[in-house]
Amino acid sequence: MAVASMPMTYNTLIGPDYREENVYPEGFPGLVIVHDSLDERAKPHWHPGMEFVYSAHGSCPFIVDGREMALNTGDLLLINPYSIHYGIPKSTDGTSPVILSVTFNDEVLERLYPFADRYEFSLHSPRVTRDDQARLMQLAENIIRWQRSDESIRGFKLNMLLYELLSLLYSKFVSGTRSPELTRSGRNITMQIIGYVTSHHRQRIDAADVAREFGYSREHFCRMFRKATGTTFKEFLTELRLDDACRKLLNSSSSVAAIAKECGFPDTRALQNTMQRKRAMSAQEYRNRNNERD
Repeated sequence: MAVASMPMTYNTLIGPDYREENVYPEGFPGLVIVHDSLDERAKPHWHPGMEFVYSAHGSCPFIVDGREMALNTGDLLLINPYSIHYGIPKSTDGTSPVILSVTFNDEVLERLYPFADRYEFSLHSPRVTRDDQARLMQLAENIIRWQRSDESIRGFKLNMLLYELLSLLYSKFVSGTRSPELTRSGRNITMQIIGYVTSHHRQRIDAADVAREFGYSREHFCRMFRKATGTTFKEFLTELRLDDACRKLLNSSSSVAAIAKECGFPDTRALQNTMQRKRAMSAQEYRNRNNERD
């Protein structure tokens, strides 16, 4: 299992449907990577196994199914099976972040825990205690230590820690299940569509464009998308663009007009109307209020 110290070569293992595969090492239940470079940028991707993420140092917000999830020093993140996601490493005080990622091999899990990919996870599941969360952090720190170790017992220690992590996650952090049709369709066309939209949301695309890309009529595509995701295509695309715009409002000095254009909004008015509807304030008010908190 490699420690990431260069741009992530596993981007080449992300297929046309955005599935990451063939990355798991022999003899271990999952892939362990310690991300320690600002040059590491993964493409949007998904996998049938859940992913455990921990920030030992620095900031690396994740975009999970179009929603931004903050990840700062000491934070944990649980990414459910089949969720489209990617991280954005950021410099902290001029230093690179240190982010642990453990992606579990769904084939190994399936042999140990039937239908493991149907479960969803939350750090705030009703059964979780403070001790459980503290244990997760301790396991994460120990995994980082042994991942970077060259001791001969490294493999034994990592396996012990990974299986303990799995046991804790599946016994305490399960928050629910998802329906089989969303998990048993292999190369699910919905995943391919969501991955495509996530990657292209800054472009001038609409439902008709994406429907044509995947060989559907607009009407059939819109019905299929809503049934699979629980939201309309337009709302999903708007949320992606809005989250992108909000990040830029906080992290850049670009004008509101420039940000609207960069994030795929047809014009400044469209961004402002969306901000009022979704955030109950203008884009400039959003920028000012959050800057005041800092």
